[in-house]
Amino acid sequence: MERLLLKILSRRESAALLIGLLTLSVALLPLPLFELSLLFFTYLLGYELEHILGRSFIRWFPPLVFLFSLFSSFAGLLVAALTALGYGYIQVRLKGYYSFETFNAFTSVFLVSVYGGFFPFTAVYIKEHSQGLLIATILAVWAADSLAYYGGKKFGNNPFFKEISPNKTREGFLFGLLGGVLVGTVASEALKVSFNPLGWLLVITASVFGDLFESFIKRSFGVKDSSNLLGSHGGFLDRFDALLFALLAVASFL
Repeated sequence: MERLLLKILSRRESAALLIGLLTLSVALLPLPLFELSLLFFTYLLGYELEHILGRSFIRWFPPLVFLFSLFSSFAGLLVAALTALGYGYIQVRLKGYYSFETFNAFTSVFLVSVYGGFFPFTAVYIKEHSQGLLIATILAVWAADSLAYYGGKKFGNNPFFKEISPNKTREGFLFGLLGGVLVGTVASEALKVSFNPLGWLLVITASVFGDLFESFIKRSFGVKDSSNLLGSHGGFLDRFDALLFALLAVASFL
């Protein structure tokens, strides 16, 4: 079974299909099980961010922020700030002085806590309003990702933010943008969700910058993939970076 799973994950197309089916299955779970699944997901994001940033113990902060966000989004952000302050203060005590490094410790933990804990919480917020909108968002982002990848591979000539992500092209961006808006619009109509094409345009644009955001973090720390947990797709951040920003954009409309 393990060998079969590794074989599936080693091929990009089969890995994408498996990841997609599992993601949709989780999205359709009853709310308590969905929240539990996301709690585990935030731990995995924390694990990968800990690996990228090279800081110990920070994998536990995203699940903590996620749990408090379930009670109140403001409580989640407050806990993110307090844990970052506590982590930074510990670094000051260990070093005996304040410096850019101690401030970097504070900002790193705040980033990890919000990005890895609060962003996934927006999926719960959306599901509470409309499960159909959550499914439509997932489908739209996947369509945008896939069409950007294949469109850019076949027609891409002009780099798009090449200093951050050299393989992305303007042509791929346009293919992804059009495909994502189209799929999002069709999916929202099919699922009887009120969300117009302009909204999808903004959501898909946000998803592109979500991809660039993670690439910026990895390049800043000289890391190629967030992990190898998903085989040919790298890690969970590599696969869900665009969706995290898209979910935040959708939640901002609710």
